[in-house]
Amino acid sequence: MRELFILFYFFTIVIQAQDYKLVDAKVKRYPKYNSAQRLATKIKGDFTTDADKIRATFIWLTENIRYDLEEYRNPTAKRISFSFKSEAEKQQKLQQIKNQIVDETFRFKKSVCEGYAQSFKRVSDLLNIEAVIIKGYARNSSNEIGIIPQGSNHAWNAVKIDTKWQLIDATWAAGYAINNQWKRSFTEHYFYPTPSELVRTHLPDNSSWQLLKTPVSKRIYSNQPLISQGFLSKNLTLIAPQKGIISAKKHAFKIKNLTSNDLVAYLFKGQQYGKKAAVNFNNGVGSFIIDLKGKKNSELYIFINNEIALEYKIK
Repeated sequence: MRELFILFYFFTIVIQAQDYKLVDAKVKRYPKYNSAQRLATKIKGDFTTDADKIRATFIWLTENIRYDLEEYRNPTAKRISFSFKSEAEKQQKLQQIKNQIVDETFRFKKSVCEGYAQSFKRVSDLLNIEAVIIKGYARNSSNEIGIIPQGSNHAWNAVKIDTKWQLIDATWAAGYAINNQWKRSFTEHYFYPTPSELVRTHLPDNSSWQLLKTPVSKRIYSNQPLISQGFLSKNLTLIAPQKGIISAKKHAFKIKNLTSNDLVAYLFKGQQYGKKAAVNFNNGVGSFIIDLKGKKNSELYIFINNEIALEYKIK
């Protein structure tokens, strides 16, 4: 009986994985809808489960909405003020503002994180699936290592699937900025990342949305190394060093699930050319030594397959 259960469980997992591939393939053939309502109507007609509907929403947004880097650098949004006579009227007017953000995101096919998050929630609402917008802080530069966040700079989502809250960030899944340009590059990591992994990069204003039994403090969050695209796009786990500020001496770096096919290199701040790391493998963990002597008050950048993966401050 136990063998039958294991086989059935494995079969179920495989079917679910195949279903997502089918969902992704179908959604990638969707047109560039100009409204959340049209997208939701199409998704309702094509999929029956909440899990597939949410996946479809996520894939469409990451495929069709570009990050507005110009708006991020030079925000045009102005302070919005309005009067209201009741709480109901206040909420109605706030919803109108949110709807406008969604409408513009669908119309122009670009936005900053607020547009992605509001659009995801709007489509989820139309699909009758409970979702929320999470406001918080996300680090983008090694200069922020060790600096405790003082405000919010990002928005992402949580969605309830089968009574369980799952985390989603369509903005970071869609691509990233490099050389002052935004590059579309899908990252699976931001679809249902584990709470313990997402808190390495995202810190909610409301600690309950970390979805952890013991929430991570701002200080612990800020003292982590900066984890970037070249790490998160792969099934990797950082073992050491866990702290983002490291001393100017020899350090052993250990990363779980690195393979011999992965090219690891490193570069110090101000250098034009990097150096290949000599990686040793043991029990699924890749380890390498980097000598930081003489590099005090500098920064270390680690690349995996020519993509920036980890950043550290050297003290």
